[in-house]
Amino acid sequence: MKHLILVVPHGSDSISAEIELNVTAAELQSVMGWENENDCIYDYKLTVQQISSIERLISQSLPKNVELYLSCDE
Repeated sequence: MKHLILVVPHGSDSISAEIELNVTAAELQSVMGWENENDCIYDYKLTVQQISSIERLISQSLPKNVELYLSCDE
């Protein structure tokens, strides 16, 4: 199972980019507040705090001035 960041411009319904994350669901669990193992399979609109935590986790900056979603691709 791999996790992706979906980049969506404000006011759009289209994904402009996908960023594959090289992290496990276990590493994302505390960032996302997941309570069980099935929580990782849904799409989540990321908060500013979650974005910052993911950036620290992956040691990379994510795009700014867009909406970011965490998605799972099995």
